[in-house]
Amino acid sequence: MRRQTAVAGGASAGSSRAFRLDPFTLPVRYVATLGRGVQAVEATIVLDGEQAIVRRPSKVGAPMTFRLPIESFDGVAVRMAPIDNEGNIEVVVEMMHRDPGLCLPLIVADDPEDVAADWQAWGRALNLPLLVIGQDGTISEPIDRIGGISFEPTKPRRRHSFFAGRRPRFLTRRKTGRPGKIEILAGREIIART
Repeated sequence: MRRQTAVAGGASAGSSRAFRLDPFTLPVRYVATLGRGVQAVEATIVLDGEQAIVRRPSKVGAPMTFRLPIESFDGVAVRMAPIDNEGNIEVVVEMMHRDPGLCLPLIVADDPEDVAADWQAWGRALNLPLLVIGQDGTISEPIDRIGGISFEPTKPRRRHSFFAGRRPRFLTRRKTGRPGKIEILAGREIIART
């Protein structure tokens, strides 16, 4: 079981597994268990809008500090995993990194509906793509993106295509200009002086 304790800027709620950081209170400092199994270590994390600072113990003895720019993370991922045979699940929202030991948990909850809005808010706050990690470990992006901009399919401007082949009415009233005779005024300039 992963253990997270919010130190400042986040609040634990619900059961002992529940953990939630608020995406609107950056910067935040908290303690979380990174990695899984034998590789799991407890780390202190400071997260702001530009970087994440991870301080964790090393096998040598001196703690290691990593400064990771937000751009080094692949996205904000949501993962659901069964925790027992009774159908209970654990939903984890984390900042996904290529190194599994540097994936930073943001939310741990029991109900997927509780984390859906926060998952999207974290994606907007950190300007990272939203990712879904499947049961088999596959990673998919539910919303298409071009660079740092997400997009949806375009919608037609008008409901009817009746006007598609027609010129707009204001263009039909316009007449093209014709060069005509240019008037040239000649004469003396009269200046009034007092």
